[in-house]
Amino acid sequence: MNLKIFTTSRQIRKWLEDKDNQFLDKFYTLGEFLGKIVVVEGRKFIDEDLRKKYLFEAIKNVDIEKLGISREFINFFDDSSFIFSFFNELFLEDVDIDNVILSDVYLDYAEHLEILKEIRKNYKNLIEKDGYTDKFLIEDFRINKGLLEGIDKIEMVLDGYLSKFDLKVLEKIKIPVEITFSVDRFNKILIEKSLKIAAPEGYIYKLDFHNSKLQKLDKKINSPEIEIAYFSERLNQVNFVFAKISQMVNEGIEPEKIAVILPDEEFSEYLKLFDEYKNLNFAMGESFTKSNLYILLKSIYEFITSNSDIAFKKCKDYLEAFEKKELSDFIKKTAANKELKIIDEELFKLEKFKNMFENKKDFLFFVLERFKNLKIDDVYSGKITCMGVLESRGMKFDGVIIVDFNEDIVPRVSESDLFLNTFIRRQAKLPTRNDRENLQKHYYYQLINSAKKVAISYVKNEEKSPSRFLYELGFSLGKNGDEKYREIAFKYSKPKEITKYSDEFEILYPLYPTQLKNLVECPKKYYFSKILGIFNEKDEEKFFGNIFHEAVADIVRNKKLKMENDKDYFDILMKEITKRINDKKLLFDVLVKWEDNIKTFCKIDFDQMKYSKNETEVTKKFIFEGKELACRVDRIDYKENEIILIDYKTSSKAGENEEYIYDFQTTFYFLWAKQNYPDKNIKTLIWDLGSEKPGKIEGVVKMEELKKVLNNLPKKIKAAEDIIYIDKNGKEKTKKALSICKYCDYKIACGRD
Repeated sequence: MNLKIFTTSRQIRKWLEDKDNQFLDKFYTLGEFLGKIVVVEGRKFIDEDLRKKYLFEAIKNVDIEKLGISREFINFFDDSSFIFSFFNELFLEDVDIDNVILSDVYLDYAEHLEILKEIRKNYKNLIEKDGYTDKFLIEDFRINKGLLEGIDKIEMVLDGYLSKFDLKVLEKIKIPVEITFSVDRFNKILIEKSLKIAAPEGYIYKLDFHNSKLQKLDKKINSPEIEIAYFSERLNQVNFVFAKISQMVNEGIEPEKIAVILPDEEFSEYLKLFDEYKNLNFAMGESFTKSNLYILLKSIYEFITSNSDIAFKKCKDYLEAFEKKELSDFIKKTAANKELKIIDEELFKLEKFKNMFENKKDFLFFVLERFKNLKIDDVYSGKITCMGVLESRGMKFDGVIIVDFNEDIVPRVSESDLFLNTFIRRQAKLPTRNDRENLQKHYYYQLINSAKKVAISYVKNEEKSPSRFLYELGFSLGKNGDEKYREIAFKYSKPKEITKYSDEFEILYPLYPTQLKNLVECPKKYYFSKILGIFNEKDEEKFFGNIFHEAVADIVRNKKLKMENDKDYFDILMKEITKRINDKKLLFDVLVKWEDNIKTFCKIDFDQMKYSKNETEVTKKFIFEGKELACRVDRIDYKENEIILIDYKTSSKAGENEEYIYDFQTTFYFLWAKQNYPDKNIKTLIWDLGSEKPGKIEGVVKMEELKKVLNNLPKKIKAAEDIIYIDKNGKEKTKKALSICKYCDYKIACGRD
């Protein structure tokens, strides 16, 4: 009997489909095999969740915040994956952390690496004391001979590459090992370096591992039909997907042999919306966050933390039971049978952690964070498979459709590749970012070149561009598909409904600057946002802006903090910012993109902030031209003869916004201060943090323009195709609505898409 090793479980299922009821060889995925074949004498491998408890113990006396990682257990639980990922990478490539420190000749990561070294040492001592070991702590091991009993030969199908530890394991195995793999220009260097062979690209090979004999099995020659299209909006790619599926099926490709590849798996949500006849199945399943149980638990959390009326309406019938029962018992009693099957194992694990929380609210938050990662399987059972690129490894399809082929998505770099630069990685003999990208390119290349028909789409607009990988593949940039595929996904759906809009609504006072801007630019926008209360999700720039505002406000309010200079200010502010960020990608973005600007801010702002009486994040109301107005001021510094009102801006267009005729933010600030402190000098400032050279911009006071706008408000308001606005010289001009509507959150709702 032989033992078959595959890269993914999907490959195994495909292999089994062709076997009928015949006698089968033994089979594992590579990960399963390595987990079973390695034995460490006198130790047991630590449980995935238990290891996080030990790691949390290991950081107690370590300055973990310097890594941008929160000390609070709720946030740390997610952040710990980054630490384990780094340790695991060093182990797999047989690299000591001291060698990495020596490779950091410019000391870019010196402090970070010393902290990680200390954490590793503490963690090792803690788990070994209790008889455990971890994968990345293995120093000596033996082969589990029982697993290989009755096995004549190991046959491995390799899609990727083997780490140094993987090779060590194979070297200790005494029976023959054969490895089958293909080589192309993208994986050639990794394969040759890993297996220590010379293998010309364009062939499928079989390697006799122990004897280092390489045999060419086949030459890979295939010229698939390829169509490439680009779209102005991401959602428009849905039309392309369904059109290409229909075309491929009509041309004789069986639905089971068609795959839709999703480089960003979130795109599956769009496809589910339009898959009316359930032709698709989703390899990634559906997020448990869509379940009734998760929605209920989230509503309870939102109600007890923010007293939200909307959340209360969703959970009011369950609040009494929630308060009386233990959280785990409440979940078990409330969950449906289908939900219980999914969360059963998770509930068992959660019992290990409940004593680490001071109250039920924090434990509930932790539970929600854990449940986020769960999946509901078999929600769709169509014949056409949608999957991520990693799930497609080693698979072959006659028809392949790939969406989101954009620069920021294909190829996608993992979290661990964001730590340590290419120079250090190369010096320390770790895989570089380029190595990782080439491996992903190999996966795409294999998919494309084993197919008969391929369709690729991407988004092209002011913010999105095609992946450079298109050029490397020698493909054209394709044609605009917006018009050609416009109606595909909608042709069986109901006619588009346009939200009804009344132009005689009552304006709600007090008016804030943003509301006034919306009202004057486009009454519909004001109607949707203020009257109907419809808001879009925050983009990343706004998300960081909110975090920055909160962090600075907390520091300025807390006069007990020990801050002797701008360096102290910076250190405390960075700690406050990073502890608020759970998303690791955004955290690295903050460290890379914002750190220097925040340092400049602290250097310039320290004296003014420290030696003034301050108010932060306060709402101020006043009357002007008979209208009640209001503004939320980020910070007010009160000095003896002067009042300074500050607005923090993280947008790269802070200066442009201040000059724009309908941006009255600092004008509102000035009016409130002048009415309440007529004898003092009033100064308004924009703190521009988003530009290359951050600094203060003096606020612009537009009194006459504001008067004119306010005095026109009582008149009947109409959302005309042509919108009247006032230019910088006070003259009325006309511009087409489309120039305003192009990037508006509400353009679909009001029918201007």
